[in-house]
Amino acid sequence: MLDAEKVKDFWERRPDNYNKLSFESLANLESDPKCLDIKIRTEMQKVFAWLPALTGKTVLDLGAGVGQWAFRFQHAGAKKITAVEFSAAMIEVGKLEASKRNIDNVDFILSSAENYCSAERYDVIFISGLMIYLNDEQAEQLLRNLRTYSKPESIILLRDGTGVGERFEINNRYSAYLQTEYSATYRTAEQYEDIFARHGFSLTRSENMFPEGHMLNKYPETRLRLYHFEQKNG
Repeated sequence: MLDAEKVKDFWERRPDNYNKLSFESLANLESDPKCLDIKIRTEMQKVFAWLPALTGKTVLDLGAGVGQWAFRFQHAGAKKITAVEFSAAMIEVGKLEASKRNIDNVDFILSSAENYCSAERYDVIFISGLMIYLNDEQAEQLLRNLRTYSKPESIILLRDGTGVGERFEINNRYSAYLQTEYSATYRTAEQYEDIFARHGFSLTRSENMFPEGHMLNKYPETRLRLYHFEQKNG
């Protein structure tokens, strides 16, 4: 099982690279400028194709990192974006960037995603690159809370790493690419569908982010995948 403290320590140290790497690299873990540009453009095209027009909408960004997606939602016209992130260091960078960009409707909240609670029910809930860093107990807690701040018409998008064929785990293993220890759990698409279903959400659509053969499918064991959920009996 993932060690939650080691996962958090990894993300608390990522902002040490601020001003060394590009802003987008901090959360994307992609340092090659060409790959990063292709990754951002491809992901934005797919994510926004799956979203409704955001003008006037409220958005909850769980696992917000430094606010990279929150700022995109703001640019697309969202009325208010709540960016939940468990790393104080990542939030510090996000707030600095928001100030530089004169963005005043992104509200950064310091909280673990699984413990976040709100009386507000959001139009769009975006869970990005988060669940691979949650152990099973944390994932269950997140899904229990998700029902409380979603509504029948909410759009719920999950953008996360996915195991190919079977669950794939990395537990505090040294990564030469990242030059540090790294931990993650890549659940299968079926496992994601199951955990959401058990907490009252139906999968309506899912696809790999990048087609087979794409340069950004770097590892045979995993794929980045996009999922669309909605409340059952909504």
